[in-house]
Amino acid sequence: MNKLYPTDKIHHQYVEYPQRWIQLVLFLCALLSNIMFGFSLSPIVKEMSLVYQVDSRYLQFLTISFTVFSVIMIIPGNIINEKYGIRMSIMIGCALTFIGSIFAIFINVSFWFFFIGQLISLIGFPFRLISASKFVANWFFPENRILIMVIIALVFNASSGIAIRIPLIVLGDFQIHDHPTDEQIELGRALIESLMFLLFGLMILLCIPPILFFLSKPVTPPSYSASDECVREDYHKASVIVASNPDFILLTISFAFILGTITLFTLQMEYFISPFDYSLKDQSNLVLVGVIAGLIGDICVGTAIKKTQSYKKVLRICNILVTVLFGILILALHVNKVFFFIIYFLLCGSSAIMALTFEFSCELCFPLSENTTIAMLGFFGNLLNFLQGIPEILILKGDNQLCSTMAMIFMLILIGSSNVLTMKINENLKRSEQDIQLDDRIEKKNTEVSLLEQSKFNNSNDDY
Repeated sequence: MNKLYPTDKIHHQYVEYPQRWIQLVLFLCALLSNIMFGFSLSPIVKEMSLVYQVDSRYLQFLTISFTVFSVIMIIPGNIINEKYGIRMSIMIGCALTFIGSIFAIFINVSFWFFFIGQLISLIGFPFRLISASKFVANWFFPENRILIMVIIALVFNASSGIAIRIPLIVLGDFQIHDHPTDEQIELGRALIESLMFLLFGLMILLCIPPILFFLSKPVTPPSYSASDECVREDYHKASVIVASNPDFILLTISFAFILGTITLFTLQMEYFISPFDYSLKDQSNLVLVGVIAGLIGDICVGTAIKKTQSYKKVLRICNILVTVLFGILILALHVNKVFFFIIYFLLCGSSAIMALTFEFSCELCFPLSENTTIAMLGFFGNLLNFLQGIPEILILKGDNQLCSTMAMIFMLILIGSSNVLTMKINENLKRSEQDIQLDDRIEKKNTEVSLLEQSKFNNSNDDY
């Protein structure tokens, strides 16, 4: 097993630029925009279907459609990334989300304006997420990559929670019956329209700055693996390369069965917990609990990787914890709300593996580029997420406690299987090894030059 890039390593050729922090803020704004707009629907699916008199299946499809569009658009997004750089991807993604938010404010003219706006925004989702590891590699030293990816994961988790919580705050205690009155429909339309205008204002703040000021990379690279000297595999051959890499395949399936399953549970939470008499306020509080836990979990995972110098060890620990806690969560749902809240907090903290998986996959697939690696991870991972989401939605259509329990048991089986998969992964950290070797060669060369110069200086003094 290789080790991660040592934190005490001295760089003899490469530099980090102060501008990297501004670029990180701009990248986070781009990532935030899609999440804030795209995930805001999930907690009010039932209310929207009643207010606008549309089949809830259309809205339920939207809550998991990010997986569909990731599968469809992730390959075109990667081609644009590789040909034109990540700046172009960020611009396209932000522009699509901004256009989608414009469509959404006309929801009271026609519900389908909102629906089309959501679809437009979702098309742009993969363009930003697959750029994360490449952005980090382009701007930061190798030993800082996991730290920056943890920051990105922190923001991702926080924004997901905030996005889900915003509509719950706007709608407040709004209640609507299965056969709504005209007054309830009118009030619901007014509240939802206010929500769309609020989201449109947020998109102005989050989308425009990255479009104008984001840069793909600095003047000079921070590492060998980020430089033009580092020859990368042709992205056209990416599918063949990753398909022949069993470690990457195992990691991808494990990622989908752990984080993908927990994400789907959060997005479909209303259908899981409402049969147990959980209100919108309870759901809002659960989301807040999950966000706080995810933030703590990301920090703990990042620290554990630094301490253990191992991705696989930390991933295995997280998988075991998630499996045990999800099993207890099923039990807690039948016991009481306080117990459920506590277990859900621990579960969200233990499943904070996005940063770990992104960086681990880039190590396993080197010299495939970071863009292409994350694109392949997203393609296969989201395809699995979509496929596992179909039976879950069909089971949940029963809308009772038994159906919720059965769907969660199905999810537990998937989560449990990921433990077997991660055991078989070989931790071959190819990218870190290349960066370390290159720095060692530069250090040795500089030392030889220094010794030669010192020798010449000594000889000249002797002659004098």
